[in-house]
Amino acid sequence: MNNFKELEQFQKPFQILLHTLTVGTSGAISAYRVLHRIQSKQSLHWRTFTETLCQPEPFLEGNEQKLSLQPLFYLLPVLVRRNLLSFLHLASSHVPKECLHRLISQLKKNPGTDLWEQKLIDVLEHDLEGGLGYSKSDLHSNRFQEQLKHISHKLMGNSDVCSDTEKRLGWYYKQQIISNGKSCESTEDNIALTQNSKKRKNVDDAALFEDDEQNITKKMKLDKEDVCLEPFVGREIQDTTANVGNVNPSHTLVQNKMGTGEVEQKVLPKIEEIVGLPEHIKSSVSTLRDIFEADSDKLETPEELNILNQCDPNQLEKLCLLLRLSELSEHQLPLACNKMISLPSDLSYSNATVLAQNLFLTRVLLLTEPASRFLMAAITLFYKKYPRPTCSALIGPLLQTPDIGNIQVELICRLVEDCIEPDYLTVTFRYVLFVTWSEEILSVVHILLERKVDLSCELFEQFIQKLSQQAGRFNNSVKYAKMVLATLTKYPTNITLVHKNMLFNVLVNHTTFLKKSLQVALKHINV
Repeated sequence: MNNFKELEQFQKPFQILLHTLTVGTSGAISAYRVLHRIQSKQSLHWRTFTETLCQPEPFLEGNEQKLSLQPLFYLLPVLVRRNLLSFLHLASSHVPKECLHRLISQLKKNPGTDLWEQKLIDVLEHDLEGGLGYSKSDLHSNRFQEQLKHISHKLMGNSDVCSDTEKRLGWYYKQQIISNGKSCESTEDNIALTQNSKKRKNVDDAALFEDDEQNITKKMKLDKEDVCLEPFVGREIQDTTANVGNVNPSHTLVQNKMGTGEVEQKVLPKIEEIVGLPEHIKSSVSTLRDIFEADSDKLETPEELNILNQCDPNQLEKLCLLLRLSELSEHQLPLACNKMISLPSDLSYSNATVLAQNLFLTRVLLLTEPASRFLMAAITLFYKKYPRPTCSALIGPLLQTPDIGNIQVELICRLVEDCIEPDYLTVTFRYVLFVTWSEEILSVVHILLERKVDLSCELFEQFIQKLSQQAGRFNNSVKYAKMVLATLTKYPTNITLVHKNMLFNVLVNHTTFLKKSLQVALKHINV
């Protein structure tokens, strides 16, 4: 997924959190876990974060493209906005109330058109007031009832046949009967049919709300349409936020009125109830956890692991959350990867990408010291079996991370130098052409050139264009000079007269001690 430019305005810890929110419907929960890891190492400046979200930015409004000022929040992609509000709901006990109050006030002054966002803002407001985060009376409001009727007519048409609509929205009619104190024998029969029908996929306990003082749990049952969303795993330099407008918010609304120490014990069991996984997958969670957390590596692969092949990518993403793969200790990682690559049948590209992302991405993003030999061994093991999914799930997202750190770059360079095969060096090289260059990214480009990555004429043309465009930013950069020198020495036959003139202009304003060496090398190239 391409990074949105607004990320650059936030401090780095919050850039990581916002980047995590882009992974799909599980973004809020993933960001909540990342939050705990970050807070264990450093404190977060929530006031600065919320002030940045509230700061006015120029915005072209409507079809007339009228210029107006809107909070920066509304310039974020729609998926990120929704996941961010759900994340703040989860993390409300960690965020100072005055910061939440300021954010809510600004968003209420400049309301957007997204009804989902408006409802999530109302939930945050309930959090501040000490409420349950959801008002049951809303279900019985006239406006809400009218909206449900309108939706049912759009889904089923203006049919006068009561039974068809009730079969579709049985839960809605059941609440109508309860609220009005009426009962209808035919309606009850249809509700029974709805509850027993195996043709409907229901999500039980879609929203769980827990009161701090009384620990009262209120459960709702919501019908949902199947939503096929591929998170940021199998897409190379593509944005997947465009098609998420119709996702049910119940996936991301999980109440966490609890202390930090209780999160691991209470939040995850509730997730098991709301993710909507088939029963045979949910029942395997405990066994799979034991398998992945075992310290011994048996010669035979447990049959229970075959379920990783039986899930579709969306189900596997949810299963990974329940298994807490991103939280496995590093010494367990190689064993877990060895079990996965030893499956009798190979994983699909999409499923292998989901696993690679959950095993490695968050862990690598949070590194504060060079990767351990356990982590490198695990990545190498998985890469040898599934090279392209590993590139898509790990290397691509890392290169697209704003302000990527030296530790992360060092890991990429070690993979490029020792692990990645020639065919996939080209895949990695394509990534660097579509990201903003920094001193850290230049190190990756340089090592790719030193490995003599195979570049087509078109790819080499794009690279020279990028090299020329970025020259002004790196006039004083030794890394940039080394990269140009590697280009001249490794690819002399690819350079045309046009390229030579472009490189000559690049070196005119260059100021490092390598300038003369570069000019001499360029002069010796015959075109």
